[in-house]
Amino acid sequence: MTVRPLPFRPPPIHDELLSSWISRLANANHCSVEELCGYLGLGQGRVPECTSDLGVVNWARICAALQRPQIEIAAMTLPGTMYHSARYVSLDDFQYCLGCVEKTPNLVLRHWRFVWSLTCEACGRTLAAKNPAKYISGRLRAQAVCGSEALKAAVASNDHRRLRRIDLTLHLMTVLGTGHLGSLTSRNEQERLLALAAVNVGTTRPLLGAAIVLRGNDRAARELRRVFPQHRRVIERIRGLSQDLDRRLPERRETGHPTRKETHGSSSQNISETALQAARQAISELGADANREVLLMRADAIWKRSKGVKS
Repeated sequence: MTVRPLPFRPPPIHDELLSSWISRLANANHCSVEELCGYLGLGQGRVPECTSDLGVVNWARICAALQRPQIEIAAMTLPGTMYHSARYVSLDDFQYCLGCVEKTPNLVLRHWRFVWSLTCEACGRTLAAKNPAKYISGRLRAQAVCGSEALKAAVASNDHRRLRRIDLTLHLMTVLGTGHLGSLTSRNEQERLLALAAVNVGTTRPLLGAAIVLRGNDRAARELRRVFPQHRRVIERIRGLSQDLDRRLPERRETGHPTRKETHGSSSQNISETALQAARQAISELGADANREVLLMRADAIWKRSKGVKS
């Protein structure tokens, strides 16, 4: 059977995702995506997005219809990148560029699906989340940028040691309830930026960040031992650092007299997140290479200030 080229073939935009281009082709030829997929001979009428999906493609048919070489069409798909438990390529459109979509409706570029992408490479705008936060501090965004760069470099160099550390950081967030393994591809802007910021802390000063989070939190320490039995030695080292922090720094004293219920219901729920934020801010102010004790003291001061605690 001879396959005739599509009557209208708007060219793909640089770095456009294959599913995005086929959607635009369907619109240009006044048919549905399902009808076009059937004509192109795609398996089950589904547009392949990942390289692993290309096994069902009838290359002779699709190349003749689209008038494009196989290598160019294959390059429009996403790598099936998976390291350990974390996925670094999103399976859905969790972010987009307002400017590019306004110019070309329904456009999806490949790099928008990469979890380390925060800026559109086509126009330079900040990518928008599907569920944007009302307010993101400049410090959190700066830490997230550092985390995204560290993640991108680790994936590009296939640094399994660093990728394993990032994976453990996300597991730690899951145990402490400050995030989960899917936070990097979350449509929630706040959740995703916090995960990227945690990646930055986890790759630069992992023991410091964990020690501040665990300070005075015996329940979290026990949970870590249960979830990561193979890392008990590291956990005990972190726990020792946390106890050393308690000895070296003054005791926390709350202003006012909160009730037992208030203390358990609000303070204990937020202690991990605020402590981690304090660690990030200390590292941002003093630098990752600063003296450990100086970093700990600065982080503790930031934590107290955020909680309204007097020294």
